[in-house]
Amino acid sequence: TEEAGRIIAAATSSQIRNNNNISNGGLSTLLVDTLGILPHPLSPMYNNIFSALITILYVKAVMEIGAFIRVKYGVPELSRKFVHLCACSYVMFWPLFDSSHWGWRLNVTVPVVMSLRLLYKGAILKDPEDEDVRSMSRTSSPSELLYGPLQMTLVMTYIGLTKFMTNTGIIIIASLVGDWMAAMVGIQYGKHRYRVPLGGEKSIEGTIGCVVGTMGGIWFYSYMCGIELGEGWKMLLAYGCISAVVEATAFRNWDNFLLAVAMEMSSKHLPNYMELA
Repeated sequence: TEEAGRIIAAATSSQIRNNNNISNGGLSTLLVDTLGILPHPLSPMYNNIFSALITILYVKAVMEIGAFIRVKYGVPELSRKFVHLCACSYVMFWPLFDSSHWGWRLNVTVPVVMSLRLLYKGAILKDPEDEDVRSMSRTSSPSELLYGPLQMTLVMTYIGLTKFMTNTGIIIIASLVGDWMAAMVGIQYGKHRYRVPLGGEKSIEGTIGCVVGTMGGIWFYSYMCGIELGEGWKMLLAYGCISAVVEATAFRNWDNFLLAVAMEMSSKHLPNYMELA
Protein backbone atom coordinates (compact mmCIF):
# COMPACT_ATOMS: atom_id res chain seq x y z
CA THR A 1 0.00 0.00 0.00
CA GLU A 2 2.88 2.35 0.68
CA GLU A 3 4.22 1.78 -2.82
CA ALA A 4 0.77 2.41 -4.29
CA GLY A 5 0.57 5.63 -2.32
CA ARG A 6 3.90 6.78 -3.73
CA ILE A 7 2.75 6.02 -7.27
CA ILE A 8 -0.50 7.96 -6.81
CA ALA A 9 1.35 10.86 -5.21
CA ALA A 10 3.86 10.99 -8.06
CA ALA A 11 1.09 11.04 -10.64
CA THR A 12 -1.03 13.75 -9.02
CA SER A 13 1.84 15.91 -7.77
CA SER A 14 3.32 16.53 -11.21
CA GLN A 15 1.72 19.97 -11.41
CA ILE A 16 3.36 20.96 -8.13
CA ARG A 17 6.79 19.89 -9.35
CA ASN A 18 6.32 21.57 -12.72
CA ASN A 19 5.60 24.87 -11.01
CA ASN A 20 8.72 24.51 -8.84
CA ASN A 21 6.66 25.35 -5.77
CA ILE A 22 7.38 22.27 -3.69
CA SER A 23 6.44 22.34 -0.04
CA ASN A 24 8.85 20.26 2.04
CA GLY A 25 7.24 20.10 5.45
CA GLY A 26 7.21 23.63 6.78
CA LEU A 27 5.63 22.51 10.04
CA SER A 28 8.55 20.19 10.81
CA THR A 29 11.02 22.95 9.96
CA LEU A 30 9.12 25.38 12.18
CA LEU A 31 9.09 23.03 15.16
CA VAL A 32 12.71 21.89 14.84
CA ASP A 33 14.75 24.73 13.36
CA THR A 34 12.76 27.85 14.23
CA LEU A 35 11.15 27.10 17.59
CA GLY A 36 13.43 24.29 18.73
CA ILE A 37 10.50 22.37 20.24
CA LEU A 38 11.40 19.03 18.66
CA PRO A 39 14.89 17.51 18.53
CA HIS A 40 14.25 15.69 15.25
CA PRO A 41 12.13 16.42 12.17
CA LEU A 42 8.70 14.84 11.85
CA SER A 43 8.20 12.17 9.24
CA PRO A 44 6.34 13.47 6.14
CA MET A 45 3.22 11.53 7.14
CA TYR A 46 3.06 12.93 10.68
CA ASN A 47 3.99 16.37 9.38
CA ASN A 48 0.94 16.35 7.11
CA ILE A 49 -1.38 14.90 9.76
CA PHE A 50 -0.44 17.54 12.32
CA SER A 51 -0.69 20.28 9.67
CA ALA A 52 -4.22 19.15 8.88
CA LEU A 53 -5.09 19.23 12.58
CA ILE A 54 -3.85 22.82 12.75
CA THR A 55 -6.19 23.81 9.91
CA ILE A 56 -9.07 22.14 11.79
CA LEU A 57 -8.31 24.16 14.92
CA TYR A 58 -8.04 27.32 12.82
CA VAL A 59 -11.46 26.83 11.22
CA LYS A 60 -13.02 25.91 14.55
CA ALA A 61 -11.77 29.18 16.00
CA VAL A 62 -13.04 31.10 12.95
CA MET A 63 -16.53 29.64 13.28
CA GLU A 64 -16.67 30.46 16.99
CA ILE A 65 -15.57 34.06 16.38
CA GLY A 66 -18.05 34.38 13.50
CA ALA A 67 -20.88 33.26 15.78
CA PHE A 68 -19.72 35.74 18.43
CA ILE A 69 -19.71 38.59 15.90
CA ARG A 70 -23.22 37.68 14.82
CA VAL A 71 -24.53 37.71 18.39
CA LYS A 72 -22.63 40.82 19.56
CA TYR A 73 -23.26 43.10 16.59
CA GLY A 74 -26.44 41.56 15.17
CA VAL A 75 -25.22 42.05 11.59
CA PRO A 76 -25.40 38.77 9.64
CA GLU A 77 -23.40 40.11 6.71
CA LEU A 78 -20.51 41.08 8.98
CA SER A 79 -20.07 37.59 10.43
CA ARG A 80 -20.64 36.04 7.03
CA LYS A 81 -17.89 38.06 5.40
CA PHE A 82 -15.55 37.46 8.32
CA VAL A 83 -15.89 33.72 7.78
CA HIS A 84 -15.49 34.24 4.02
CA LEU A 85 -12.17 36.08 4.38
CA CYS A 86 -10.80 33.61 6.91
CA ALA A 87 -11.77 30.73 4.64
CA CYS A 88 -9.74 32.30 1.83
CA SER A 89 -6.77 32.58 4.16
CA TYR A 90 -6.56 28.83 4.69
CA VAL A 91 -4.07 28.74 1.81
CA MET A 92 -1.51 30.26 4.18
CA PHE A 93 -1.28 26.80 5.78
CA TRP A 94 -0.17 25.18 2.49
CA PRO A 95 3.57 25.59 3.21
CA LEU A 96 3.17 23.50 6.37
CA PHE A 97 2.44 20.40 4.30
CA ASP A 98 5.10 18.12 2.82
CA SER A 99 4.35 17.54 -0.86
CA SER A 100 6.88 14.69 -1.05
CA HIS A 101 4.27 12.52 0.71
CA TRP A 102 0.76 11.85 -0.60
CA GLY A 103 -0.61 13.15 2.71
CA TRP A 104 -0.37 16.75 1.44
CA ARG A 105 -3.92 16.14 0.21
CA LEU A 106 -5.01 16.39 3.82
CA ASN A 107 -4.95 20.15 3.27
CA VAL A 108 -8.54 19.72 2.02
CA THR A 109 -9.75 17.97 5.17
CA VAL A 110 -11.66 21.01 6.38
CA PRO A 111 -13.18 22.00 2.99
CA VAL A 112 -14.41 18.43 2.40
CA VAL A 113 -15.91 18.11 5.88
CA MET A 114 -17.47 21.57 5.63
CA SER A 115 -18.97 20.75 2.23
CA LEU A 116 -20.72 17.70 3.68
CA ARG A 117 -21.76 19.71 6.72
CA LEU A 118 -23.26 22.50 4.62
CA LEU A 119 -25.13 20.00 2.45
CA TYR A 120 -26.59 18.33 5.52
CA LYS A 121 -27.57 21.54 7.30
CA GLY A 122 -28.82 23.33 4.19
CA ALA A 123 -30.69 20.50 2.47
CA ILE A 124 -31.67 18.10 5.29
CA LEU A 125 -31.58 19.66 8.75
CA LYS A 126 -32.89 23.08 7.67
CA ASP A 127 -32.68 24.63 11.13
CA PRO A 128 -32.71 28.45 10.95
CA GLU A 129 -31.34 28.63 14.51
CA ASP A 130 -28.27 26.53 13.70
CA GLU A 131 -24.99 28.34 14.40
CA ASP A 132 -23.64 27.79 10.88
CA VAL A 133 -26.85 29.12 9.36
CA ARG A 134 -26.75 32.18 11.61
CA SER A 135 -23.08 32.97 10.90
CA MET A 136 -22.93 32.18 7.17
CA SER A 137 -26.28 33.36 5.81
CA ARG A 138 -27.77 36.77 5.17
CA THR A 139 -31.33 36.02 6.26
CA SER A 140 -30.98 32.94 8.53
CA SER A 141 -32.34 30.80 5.71
CA PRO A 142 -30.69 27.32 5.73
CA SER A 143 -30.91 27.12 1.92
CA GLU A 144 -28.36 29.94 1.66
CA LEU A 145 -25.69 27.50 2.82
CA LEU A 146 -26.11 25.67 -0.48
CA TYR A 147 -25.02 28.67 -2.53
CA GLY A 148 -22.11 30.93 -1.57
CA PRO A 149 -20.76 28.95 1.41
CA LEU A 150 -20.96 25.56 -0.32
CA GLN A 151 -19.43 26.95 -3.52
CA MET A 152 -16.63 28.37 -1.40
CA THR A 153 -15.78 25.02 0.22
CA LEU A 154 -16.01 23.18 -3.10
CA VAL A 155 -13.63 25.69 -4.71
CA MET A 156 -11.26 25.30 -1.76
CA THR A 157 -11.36 21.52 -2.19
CA TYR A 158 -10.71 21.81 -5.91
CA ILE A 159 -7.70 24.09 -5.66
CA GLY A 160 -6.36 22.19 -2.65
CA LEU A 161 -6.25 18.97 -4.68
CA THR A 162 -5.37 20.22 -8.15
CA LYS A 163 -3.73 23.67 -7.67
CA PHE A 164 -1.81 23.12 -4.44
CA MET A 165 1.14 25.53 -4.10
CA THR A 166 0.62 26.92 -7.61
CA ASN A 167 0.14 30.40 -9.04
CA THR A 168 -3.30 29.44 -10.31
CA GLY A 169 -4.47 28.38 -6.87
CA ILE A 170 -3.35 31.69 -5.40
CA ILE A 171 -5.04 33.68 -8.17
CA ILE A 172 -8.34 31.85 -7.73
CA ILE A 173 -8.45 32.28 -3.97
CA ALA A 174 -7.38 35.93 -4.27
CA SER A 175 -10.39 36.62 -6.50
CA LEU A 176 -12.58 35.49 -3.60
CA VAL A 177 -10.80 38.05 -1.43
CA GLY A 178 -11.75 40.59 -4.07
CA ASP A 179 -15.35 39.41 -3.77
CA TRP A 180 -15.14 39.97 -0.01
CA MET A 181 -13.63 43.42 -0.48
CA ALA A 182 -16.34 44.38 -2.98
CA ALA A 183 -19.06 43.57 -0.45
CA MET A 184 -17.38 45.35 2.45
CA VAL A 185 -16.55 48.50 0.51
CA GLY A 186 -19.98 48.50 -1.13
CA ILE A 187 -21.75 48.26 2.21
CA GLN A 188 -19.71 51.01 3.86
CA TYR A 189 -19.04 53.43 1.01
CA GLY A 190 -21.16 52.38 -1.96
CA LYS A 191 -23.03 55.43 -3.27
CA HIS A 192 -23.02 54.99 -7.04
CA ARG A 193 -25.23 51.96 -7.61
CA TYR A 194 -25.82 49.94 -10.75
CA ARG A 195 -27.36 46.61 -11.68
CA VAL A 196 -26.72 44.19 -14.53
CA PRO A 197 -29.31 41.69 -15.88
CA LEU A 198 -29.62 38.53 -13.72
CA GLY A 199 -27.12 39.94 -11.23
CA GLY A 200 -27.49 41.72 -7.92
CA GLU A 201 -27.15 45.41 -7.17
CA LYS A 202 -23.54 46.58 -7.16
CA SER A 203 -21.67 49.82 -6.58
CA ILE A 204 -18.80 51.43 -8.44
CA GLU A 205 -16.95 51.77 -5.14
CA GLY A 206 -17.40 48.06 -4.44
CA THR A 207 -16.17 47.13 -7.91
CA ILE A 208 -13.02 49.19 -7.38
CA GLY A 209 -12.62 47.45 -4.03
CA CYS A 210 -12.79 44.09 -5.83
CA VAL A 211 -9.88 45.11 -8.08
CA VAL A 212 -7.78 46.21 -5.12
CA GLY A 213 -8.74 43.18 -3.03
CA THR A 214 -7.81 40.72 -5.76
CA MET A 215 -4.47 42.39 -6.39
CA GLY A 216 -3.71 42.54 -2.68
CA GLY A 217 -4.77 38.92 -2.21
CA ILE A 218 -2.49 37.69 -4.97
CA TRP A 219 0.47 39.57 -3.57
CA PHE A 220 -0.15 38.65 0.08
CA TYR A 221 -0.91 34.95 -0.35
CA SER A 222 1.92 34.39 -2.80
CA TYR A 223 4.27 36.05 -0.33
CA MET A 224 3.00 33.99 2.62
CA CYS A 225 3.26 30.75 0.62
CA GLY A 226 6.65 31.58 -0.86
CA ILE A 227 5.33 31.32 -4.41
CA GLU A 228 7.12 33.40 -7.02
CA LEU A 229 4.56 34.87 -9.39
CA GLY A 230 7.06 36.58 -11.66
CA GLU A 231 4.36 39.00 -12.77
CA GLY A 232 4.41 42.79 -12.64
CA TRP A 233 1.76 45.21 -11.52
CA LYS A 234 0.13 45.28 -14.96
CA MET A 235 -0.61 41.57 -14.72
CA LEU A 236 -1.95 41.98 -11.20
CA LEU A 237 -4.15 44.84 -12.38
CA ALA A 238 -5.43 42.70 -15.24
CA TYR A 239 -6.37 39.90 -12.84
CA GLY A 240 -8.04 42.43 -10.57
CA CYS A 241 -10.10 43.87 -13.43
CA ILE A 242 -11.18 40.44 -14.64
CA SER A 243 -12.21 39.50 -11.12
CA ALA A 244 -14.19 42.72 -10.76
CA VAL A 245 -16.02 42.24 -14.07
CA VAL A 246 -17.00 38.68 -13.20
CA GLU A 247 -18.08 39.64 -9.67
CA ALA A 248 -20.21 42.47 -11.02
CA THR A 249 -21.92 40.48 -13.78
CA ALA A 250 -22.20 37.01 -12.20
CA PHE A 251 -25.58 35.40 -11.69
CA ARG A 252 -26.83 36.04 -8.19
CA ASN A 253 -25.49 33.45 -5.70
CA TRP A 254 -23.11 31.97 -8.28
CA ASP A 255 -20.25 34.43 -8.08
CA ASN A 256 -17.84 32.16 -6.17
CA PHE A 257 -18.10 29.40 -8.76
CA LEU A 258 -17.90 31.75 -11.75
CA LEU A 259 -14.93 33.58 -10.27
CA ALA A 260 -13.03 30.30 -9.90
CA VAL A 261 -13.71 29.33 -13.51
CA ALA A 262 -12.82 32.76 -14.90
CA MET A 263 -9.63 33.14 -12.90
CA GLU A 264 -8.35 29.68 -13.79
CA MET A 265 -8.89 30.40 -17.47
CA SER A 266 -7.24 33.80 -17.07
CA SER A 267 -4.17 32.32 -15.37
CA LYS A 268 -3.70 30.01 -18.35
CA HIS A 269 -4.19 32.48 -21.17
CA LEU A 270 -3.66 36.03 -19.85
CA PRO A 271 0.18 35.79 -19.61
CA ASN A 272 0.35 34.91 -23.31
CA TYR A 273 -1.88 37.84 -24.27
CA MET A 274 0.13 40.22 -22.11
CA GLU A 275 3.35 39.14 -23.83
CA LEU A 276 1.85 39.87 -27.25
CA ALA A 277 0.46 43.25 -26.17
